[in-house]
Amino acid sequence: MEFFSFDALERRFAVTLDVDLQLERLSLDGVVMSVKPWGEANSIHNFDDAQLGQSTLSFKLDPENQQISYDLHASSYPVITGIADVSEQAKSLLVQQPGASPHQSGKVNSFVLLGIAAKLFKSFKVIKVALLGASVAVYSVMFTVEFALALVAVLMFHEYGHVRAMKKFGIPTKGFYLIPFLGGVAVGDKARTQWESLYISMMGPVYGLVMTAGFYVAFLVTGSHFCGLVTSISALLNLVNLFPVYPLDGGHVVKALVFSRRNRIALVLLLSLSALCLYFSWSFGFYFLSFFIFIGVVDLITAWSVPISADITPLKTYGIWFSLAWYLAVALAFILLIVLLVEANVPGAEIATKILAA
Repeated sequence: MEFFSFDALERRFAVTLDVDLQLERLSLDGVVMSVKPWGEANSIHNFDDAQLGQSTLSFKLDPENQQISYDLHASSYPVITGIADVSEQAKSLLVQQPGASPHQSGKVNSFVLLGIAAKLFKSFKVIKVALLGASVAVYSVMFTVEFALALVAVLMFHEYGHVRAMKKFGIPTKGFYLIPFLGGVAVGDKARTQWESLYISMMGPVYGLVMTAGFYVAFLVTGSHFCGLVTSISALLNLVNLFPVYPLDGGHVVKALVFSRRNRIALVLLLSLSALCLYFSWSFGFYFLSFFIFIGVVDLITAWSVPISADITPLKTYGIWFSLAWYLAVALAFILLIVLLVEANVPGAEIATKILAA
């Protein structure tokens, strides 16, 4: 929910409030620059911008007049002082508790929420550890303990890439969870722009590529067939995750590209691929995966019905081409690693090519 906004130094400043998470965000031209918990009526945001340098935005709410008085301190620029109106949504929150700021209204239940959050945090940690142990146990039965540990490390590093990307944009995240047979999932709030969505989706495979390349270097140095096999399986898992099928990472990437131009033919193709994967996953008995694919298809159809004006910020033309090139380059890098390992006659590396050729 937008609290207030103003234009200064040919830039757009906006402060938004997350009522559910009790967070306050400062955005500059749509990019989150600072995130902090709700405070009192007075608030200060410190941020660093390439054009403005080290900067500070401080503001104070006048609940009676429902206005914000702010001071913007930017390097090499005079101090900018002004008054902005509180948004209509924020005004409705003020009406609920007259004379109080949105910050103060959320503070009433802070102690209760803190206690609940602490319990949930402990529960989440227990769930994470339990799922991690279950994943190691399941893969140990299917393979060896050493290979299971290496596979779990690959999956964790991949998901960590998503989490780091979320934190980069100031998006609240609960971390990631490993799910036996299905890999893992990073949990966080929804992206605000198509670029954020695409970037978050791509950083999982990018981190996966870094780790895969690391195992490949270890294979070249040591000649270890174990490192070569882990490289091949890691490349295969990340490459499959780049398939343009929702809700895989590749599906999120293609969705960001398609929805940035609202291309109906591309949407039909994406839905068709998702439906095909849904059919095969159901046929092979992967019911849990089928459920996620079904949810992904429903999300695609629902999101398409949202008016363009109400949709998240789309990619610009150069952003679409750059993102497409980035997506293809990462996918080709994984394919190249798989081919190199097959040519090196690494035992088990041919599994990847057989699966891809199936």
